[in-house]
Amino acid sequence: MASRVAVRRAQERDVESVAGLIARLKALNGELDPHFLPAGDLEARAREYVAKSLGSDNAFILVAEDEQAGRIVGVIRVELVDRVFYKPRIKAVITDFYVHPAYRGKRIGRLLVEKAQEEAKARGAGLITAVYPEGNIIADSFYSRMGFRPLQKELYKPL
Repeated sequence: MASRVAVRRAQERDVESVAGLIARLKALNGELDPHFLPAGDLEARAREYVAKSLGSDNAFILVAEDEQAGRIVGVIRVELVDRVFYKPRIKAVITDFYVHPAYRGKRIGRLLVEKAQEEAKARGAGLITAVYPEGNIIADSFYSRMGFRPLQKELYKPL
């Protein structure tokens, strides 16, 4: 029997599972670029981050749950940002996005982004962006296929 994956809002009971997936994402980012080296207490920080996000009016988390297995297999976190000087004024920013490797290639990522877009629009956002480490060609390809295009550039200089 094939697994059925449903997308829903994250709840307090999901904190451990969601934090685990976000910690995996941050560890992967560290492998892609040394400027994203994760903190030593990554798991604890991820739990705090998720719990704080669940209580925020300016962020939301959606999860993809394999209903047959009873486990969360994907997560997307979105922040709402007020672009005071621009129209549309509210921008939704995908800050964290991860699908468990065993569930990739099954359109779960696409479903998470589509549901995040719906939720963001319902909360007043007029556009959605995604942030991720430079050089992540998998993310580049995915977002490009989803219709995303460059909006702004962020440069850095180590201090």
